[in-house]
Amino acid sequence: MRRARGFTLIELLAATALFAVLGTMLFQIVRGAMDIWSMGERSRELHDRAAAALDAIATDLRDVWPGAPGAAEQDSRFLLTWREEGPPGGPIYTVPLLRFARVCHEARALAWLRHAGDVAGAEQAAQRLTGQASQELLPTGGLAESLYTLAMQPGQRLPSLVRRFRAPIGGEGSLLDAELPDRRERLLEDSIVLADQVLYFGVACWAPGTTAWERPKGADGAALGLWDSTRGLIPPGDAGFPFGAGPASLLDGRDDVFPRRVRLTLVLDDSTGDTAGGALAEPVTSESTRIELASTTFLREQGAPDAVLVEGEWMRVTARDGRTLTVERGVRGTTAVSHPDGATVRAGLGFERVVELPAVREAWAP
Repeated sequence: MRRARGFTLIELLAATALFAVLGTMLFQIVRGAMDIWSMGERSRELHDRAAAALDAIATDLRDVWPGAPGAAEQDSRFLLTWREEGPPGGPIYTVPLLRFARVCHEARALAWLRHAGDVAGAEQAAQRLTGQASQELLPTGGLAESLYTLAMQPGQRLPSLVRRFRAPIGGEGSLLDAELPDRRERLLEDSIVLADQVLYFGVACWAPGTTAWERPKGADGAALGLWDSTRGLIPPGDAGFPFGAGPASLLDGRDDVFPRRVRLTLVLDDSTGDTAGGALAEPVTSESTRIELASTTFLREQGAPDAVLVEGEWMRVTARDGRTLTVERGVRGTTAVSHPDGATVRAGLGFERVVELPAVREAWAP
C-alpha cells in the first residue's frame, strides 16, 4: 500500500512566514495609499474652506463705497486696525479688524432685504442675512457695512474668521463706529463663522508709494497694515499709516483716501487629531535664528513650511535640516520673544488673494 504524503512541519512554517511577509507588505502598501488619500482629502477640504472665505471677503471689497462724489460730509469709511484676541490663559493673538461701507449686493438676491423700508416707522437695521421681517427694517439705501476679524469660539483652541453685516450704514449701532473695537461683545454680536481653526489672517493695503507687498522692516515702499479712509482717526505721524490729517478730517469726505488693492492672507491649521502640532526640543531665546523640533510629524507633506507659529510668535522658515529650522523671527506682526522647550509649534496651509478695489481714491485734496 502507498503511504499518503502531507506537508512537513518545516514546509508549514516556511509557508506561514512567507504569507506573513506578503501580508505585511500588502498592509504597508494599502496604509501608504490611505495616508496619501487622507492627506489629499484634507488638503482639498482646506482649499474649499479657504476659497469660500476669501471669495466672501473679495466680493464685499469689490463693492466698497467711497462716498458721494464731492460731498463735504461723509459717513462712508474703510478702516483697517488691529485688536487682541485669545483664549483664557492661552497665547494672545494680534488680529486685524477690517470694516468698510459697500454696496448692498445681497439685496439683488434677497427679496425681504430688497423690500426693507417699504413700511413707514421701521427702526431696526438689518444685522443678519437670514430672513427678517421687511416691515421692521430701515431702508438700506443700497448700502451696507461689512466687518471681518478673528474671534475665539467656545470650545475651540484656535480662533475663527468671522463676518458681520449691517444695513443701512451709519447711525446708532454702526459697525464703522470708532469706539466699536473697545466693546468686544458688541463687536462680535450676530457674527457668523466663515472659517474655523485659523492660524493667521492678514490684511495689507497697497498705498501711494507702495512698490511691493513684502519689504524688509523699515524699508520704503512697503504695503500698509493700517488704513483710515477718513484720515481723522489714526493720529498724524503714525508710521503704520502716514496719511493722517487730524480730527478735522474725520467727516470731511473731500480728502478721503482708499487703497488701490488689498491682499488677504489666510493660514488654516492642517493638523488632525494625531498630529495636533509639534513642540520645541530645546529653549529658544529672543535672538535665536535656529529652532530644534522634538518631532516633524506635524509638518506632514509640507517639507519646509513657509512659516511656523511658536506659541504666539510667527517665524519665517528660510531653511530646514532634519528637525532643525533656520528662521526669521517676529514676522506677520508678531514680536520675537523667548520660548521654553516643549512650546507648541504649528504649521498650517496658507492661501492668498489680491483684490483690486474699483473705489480707489489716491488723489485727495491737501
